[in-house]
Amino acid sequence: MDAKVAVLRIVKVDNYGPCDIYLKTADGKYVSGLKAKQNEAGYDVVKSDTKVSVFHKDSNGNAGIYYVIVPAGVKISVYNTNDENHIKTTKAAGLTAGRYYTLTTGPTTGTATATINGKTEKIGWVQMWIGGPRFATENVANEMTWFEAIKKGDEYVWGAKWHTASVDEVKSMYDNSSMLNTEILKSTYEYKNDKHGYTLTGKQPGYTDNTIFIIGNNTSYEGFINGKFWLSDELTKGYGTTFNFYGDANNLFIHQYSTEPNFSKHHVRPVLTISTVLWGEQNIQ
Repeated sequence: MDAKVAVLRIVKVDNYGPCDIYLKTADGKYVSGLKAKQNEAGYDVVKSDTKVSVFHKDSNGNAGIYYVIVPAGVKISVYNTNDENHIKTTKAAGLTAGRYYTLTTGPTTGTATATINGKTEKIGWVQMWIGGPRFATENVANEMTWFEAIKKGDEYVWGAKWHTASVDEVKSMYDNSSMLNTEILKSTYEYKNDKHGYTLTGKQPGYTDNTIFIIGNNTSYEGFINGKFWLSDELTKGYGTTFNFYGDANNLFIHQYSTEPNFSKHHVRPVLTISTVLWGEQNIQ
């Protein structure tokens, strides 16, 4: 029997924020379901004048991957939460029957403004795994002490839209053996912009085009890359916490975290403060 429907692989990117997926047909009606035709192959698309969600998850929790059967062969538009959050519209021929289509409930890359030395600049950000933080695509220009790194709000080095990551925000990056978590990330050694480091690439559906480059310290070379950046936690009184990594051209190892004198200076890779970014909001001013 030939397939008559397509499947949306819905990636709920956050543990926060609304998630209701609506489908509209070309005549502006909402899709409420599919009804098998009598005495012949195929189905009819059941339509509604009022909103009908084909997929719903509560705002708190539930980041993950879900599957929804949707009409094939008809033009549909996809919305998240309300009619203003338009995700995409198919071509007139619609989706191809029998195929899977990945759909993220919000953007996984974008830009946000940062206030740097009194000037407003645009900084790229990227989410690397489902439910993960949104990392800046670059470090703060200068190394800083832990006291400087943990400032919040307008006092933060890039302003209130950013903050220094916590242990909880980065712990998914490594597994129990202090190796890179290869279920969600892969690493490639690179020498980039006069720096030795690793390009990390997402592996989950919706993230395979997302990358960040983490740089080693000034003593790194191709055979041995060693780097660290501050985290916001004070796990030991009087000491700051760092996220540490090392490796060579073939393997990346992660120390998880360690304590450092809080007056030491290290790199900072900020993350966005906002918990949820909806479609149309990926360029945060």
